[in-house]
Amino acid sequence: MHFQQQGMAGGYQNYPGAQAPTIKNPQPSAGQQPKTPALNDRDRLNDMLLTEKYLTDGLNVFAREASHQSLHRDVMQILNQTHHAARELFNLMFEKGWYTLQAEQPSHIAQQQQKFTGYESQFAAPPHFRL
Repeated sequence: MHFQQQGMAGGYQNYPGAQAPTIKNPQPSAGQQPKTPALNDRDRLNDMLLTEKYLTDGLNVFAREASHQSLHRDVMQILNQTHHAARELFNLMFEKGWYTLQAEQPSHIAQQQQKFTGYESQFAAPPHFRL
């Protein structure tokens, strides 16, 4: 499977009065997908993306547990290809306006960073291994 990767339409935009950048998603091409019991292109792409995510989860475990070097190398190659396919599906869905994103507020990011930085002192690792 190969989708031609083009620059993402949309991107980060600063809107007047916004505290954080928002991610501008493109408008769905050719209008909204009709809501019918039949699968449409969005449904199929979403199913494919979910399948790729499921495969990468399983392959991550497989790669960690593979004791034979050749097997590990082969699984890592398949894992890389699976991650690439998932990214291409995400890009395609985003370009069509079928995958929406919301930017996080910078204050919340800073709060979470501070929270996890505080955990650093609890680690038993020598200082040169700390973040």
